[in-house]
Amino acid sequence: MTHNKFSISKIGLAVVVLLIVVSIPLQLKIESIRGDENIITKSLYINSSTLKRLSLGYGELIADIYWIRALQYFSNTKSININPSELYKYFDIITDLDPKFVNAYRFGGSFLADKPPLGLGEIELGVKLFDKGRGNNPENFRIPLDEAFIYFLYTEDLEKSAELFNEASEKKVLSDTRRASIKGMAALAMSKSGNLRLSIEIWTYIYNFSEDENRRNFALQNLIQIKTIEYENQLTEALRNYHKDNNRVPQDLYTLEKKGYIAKFPPLEQYSGEFIIIEDQLLVRNKQLAAEEYRDALRLLNSRSRKFKRVYNRFPKDLEELKVFVYRSDIIKYPKHPYGREFQYNPQTGNVK
Repeated sequence: MTHNKFSISKIGLAVVVLLIVVSIPLQLKIESIRGDENIITKSLYINSSTLKRLSLGYGELIADIYWIRALQYFSNTKSININPSELYKYFDIITDLDPKFVNAYRFGGSFLADKPPLGLGEIELGVKLFDKGRGNNPENFRIPLDEAFIYFLYTEDLEKSAELFNEASEKKVLSDTRRASIKGMAALAMSKSGNLRLSIEIWTYIYNFSEDENRRNFALQNLIQIKTIEYENQLTEALRNYHKDNNRVPQDLYTLEKKGYIAKFPPLEQYSGEFIIIEDQLLVRNKQLAAEEYRDALRLLNSRSRKFKRVYNRFPKDLEELKVFVYRSDIIKYPKHPYGREFQYNPQTGNVK
């Protein structure tokens, strides 16, 4: 009996020594590039299958090291300097090493998919990571729940959103109250498409029930944005009524108030900033929201133009071909010009402006 105990102890000691030997060079590598904005890129020189072999069955330990490295990276790097494709590969490695690492799927998927400044706005990559997490963790309700919100908030596919809400609601670990709440979200997602009131209900739900302060703040920002969009619509309607009656555009928006086309102009602090008139389109836009939409639209279209070239070895011949490509390859919609005009496209450079 003593001999067996001694043998077991020797085996345990050998395993500990082996883990130390394996982890020391990895940790030294971490220390050597800590604070380096290329930390993610430098970690991709070795793939997950090779890491699994080197870890000798202790993939979860290596996944934890990579996770700590990811947290260091995010704390030292601005989102504009992050390569989404490389970041996805990094989380792919972590979750290959530890398929049950739920927080890696949730954090990675949300950060990839969420709109800036909360994330990178790469919905396809975020959804891909969520889908992997759902497959590897079929009893977990949080992964499909996070993915459902991504579909609802940033895409037109409300049926997929409802499907994911419903999937989350079926998990056995839920209380009856929580299950009913998530079922209600599925019903909301299916009820209407593109309804601002529905969006307000979803963002209000996130604000009221999220434990993450950043997500709560993000929900509050979106609630302000929706209120701003609603007022934009009201002002645009008033502007067009004024134009119809007077055959001209008012000198400023306060003229609409003076002439009785709108009620008293509210304080701009309630909204996302200043409102402006787009005369040639008879539109009223919020200056800040329009600028953000314009920036996001250019970012999306230019990235898809480059993707088109990677696929077909040429840039799209015109905006129409690019539009068709976006519709066929993305779950996100082709963006509208925030000022009601047409985007300008150069087929030689593939640049949209």
